[in-house]
Amino acid sequence: MKNMHWLILSICLLYIHPTKSLLPPDDSSCSNQCFHQLPSECPSPENPCRCRQLTNCQKAAVCCNVNRFTLKEGLACGNITAASQIQSLHIRNASFDSFNLSANQNVWRNLRYMTITDGHIKKIDGEFAKQNSISCLNLSSNHINSIEDRALNTLFNLSFLDLSHNNLTDVPSFRKDHTIFLDISNNMYLNCSILTNTLQSHPEIAFVNENQTFCYPTKDLDFGWFQSQATLAFSQVKAKYELEKNCHQNCSCKTVSVNLAPGKMAMFEVEMNCANMSFLNLPVPLPDNTVSLDVSNNNITSIKELSEPSYQNLRSFIADNNKISSVQPLEGTKFISHFNTLSLQRNKFKFLETYVLDNIQFERNFNQRKLRLGYNTLQCDCNTMKLKVWLLSKLSHIPDYNHIKCDNLNVRIIDLDASKMCQSPQDWTDYIYYIITAEVLLLVGLIAKVSYDYWVFKTAGYLPWPANRMPRLPCDWLCE
Repeated sequence: MKNMHWLILSICLLYIHPTKSLLPPDDSSCSNQCFHQLPSECPSPENPCRCRQLTNCQKAAVCCNVNRFTLKEGLACGNITAASQIQSLHIRNASFDSFNLSANQNVWRNLRYMTITDGHIKKIDGEFAKQNSISCLNLSSNHINSIEDRALNTLFNLSFLDLSHNNLTDVPSFRKDHTIFLDISNNMYLNCSILTNTLQSHPEIAFVNENQTFCYPTKDLDFGWFQSQATLAFSQVKAKYELEKNCHQNCSCKTVSVNLAPGKMAMFEVEMNCANMSFLNLPVPLPDNTVSLDVSNNNITSIKELSEPSYQNLRSFIADNNKISSVQPLEGTKFISHFNTLSLQRNKFKFLETYVLDNIQFERNFNQRKLRLGYNTLQCDCNTMKLKVWLLSKLSHIPDYNHIKCDNLNVRIIDLDASKMCQSPQDWTDYIYYIITAEVLLLVGLIAKVSYDYWVFKTAGYLPWPANRMPRLPCDWLCE
């Protein structure tokens, strides 16, 4: 809104500047924008001369209801010639298949304000003479379909150009080596790519009536896959341009689609590319509604920024060839629950936390979800068998599973043998079990033998062999 106020103020200053005014001087009754006269100022219908000089405005004239022939006759009979030095001219309700600017050059040469409105003109062709003084040109409300490329190129003093309320599909060519105020509102067939290219190529152009300027988005140049009969306001096109121009730290931003809802501003989906930037950390914050981020070939060590609010809409994250060592920061993020692509190839993983990977849902509804972990070499041990089991159950979603290997064994994770990886701990455990079992059996046998000997001694009065061959011990009296 502040920019709009500044723009309006700037236009007003141009209008009242004593040397660069867009309005005829000396008479307040002529102080309409770019010299615009009401139909009441036209010659009367009974007057055969369709042009007349105005008595209330200095060096000003008006022509009404003219065609190719009656315009030429009217200029002559109204004494609107080079000698009269008319500076302000309004042509109303002109009917031309093609309005040739090269005609009547002797009159156009002296003009500072030229207005042609409310007519039926299909095309503007020809060109103004190089020695002209036109600073304000108003061609609004004429149903113009096209303006020839060279038609306006000789307007060296042009400050205001009004092309509103026509049927233009393009912004015509004109000299843009200084600030020019352009009103191209209410041309309902404008292509958004045209406005975008104009913003990129000519930042010195100040657009007037932005809220009434609309265009059709295109599939290939503007908004990705989006294409419909709905139109975009210029303010939305400008927001897209500013977003791409001011991307984070020299990254490149590209709008890939736009979501339109009645009564709401367009919501752009953004792809951001920050590859090969020597980043040490992930960029923060991301532009609003960023859905894809590529930070490949940097020096990033952690992905903890994925929990930042600006990452909440991210669906594709590519961080290949970095120094990331853990997937643990993925736990609890929105990204892990709705991503489409996660690529962490060629990083510094030594372990992959399976308790985090288990949180990734790969049901049938997520057939497009892809996870790339290839070209990482892990330190493998018996615990790595959990990762192997997880990989084998998700092969269709992990295209590069063949390239996840063990650094210490030079073997693929999916080829690990549990009997070899977990052999040593399992053998020692078995030996301990055997020893404990043997000790229990010996203890039970000893108790049984002692009990048997005691029973024989009590019933038969003697000790069975080998108890009667054993020497007496000092503690034997306890048993007697």
